[in-house]
This record gives sequence, C-alpha cells and structure tokens, in this order.
Amino acid sequence: MRRPHEQLPRLASGLALLACLAVLARSRVAGAGGMPATFIFGDSLVDAGNNNYIVSLSKANFPPNGIDFLGHQPTGRYTNGRTIVDILGQEMGLGGFVPPYMAPETTGDAVMRGVNYASGGGGILNETGSIFVSTWPSTGTVV
Repeated sequence: MRRPHEQLPRLASGLALLACLAVLARSRVAGAGGMPATFIFGDSLVDAGNNNYIVSLSKANFPPNGIDFLGHQPTGRYTNGRTIVDILGQEMGLGGFVPPYMAPETTGDAVMRGVNYASGGGGILNETGSIFVSTWPSTGTVV
C-alpha cells in the first residue's frame, strides 16, 4: 500500500485533468446555450453552507472561512474562498453560485436552476459523520 505522500503526484495529475476537462466543457456548454440546472452532492469539499441550517458540530460559518470569498464573510463553505464546484461553475460560464438546499431563500425558481445538497461530514452511509451529531445524509437526498 502506498503512503499518502506517494499518492500526491497521482492526485495532482487527476486534478489537472479535471481542470482541463472543465475548460473544454466550458466552450461546449456556452455553445449549446448553457446548462439549465446544476445539482451538487458531496461532503465538506463542496458544501455551500447546508450545515449552517442543521444541528451539527461540523460548521464552517466562522473565520478564517470565507476571508477570500465575496464580502469577506464566512458562508458555511469549508474554505477561505470558493469551493471547487464554485470555481468550475464560473469557468463554465454558469453565473452565480448554486445555493445550499437548506437555505431559506432556496425556493421556487431558485430550485429549478440548481441546488447544492452537500453537507460537511456527510457521506454515502448514514453512519458517516455521526460524530458531528447531525449531517445531511446522502440517502435522504438521492431518490
């Protein structure tokens, strides 16, 4: 079994490939009239703030999270700025950020343009993240 530091070159190559594919997809999406909606599932790597609205020990609504984001305020993203899906969405010309499912303003037409179901500490199994008291389980979001 490889040690974690031995896997870094492979991970970097995979991320570079993903970035290249996103740039290529950007031109196709722009030429095809864009994507009608974006739905995101995942954990803290792509959580846009769902954990702000649930009882959980896994939170990101405090500094230094958000210091490089619009307004320089924490948003619930587990990063100092944008998540990878925020960056990819902007590079593909989607405009704006996909709102968290749990946010009160995510209703009506906003849902039809896309929703972020990701939850920090979440996973495929309901047991994943159970040490955080509560997370948004994937089994409840994938129908």
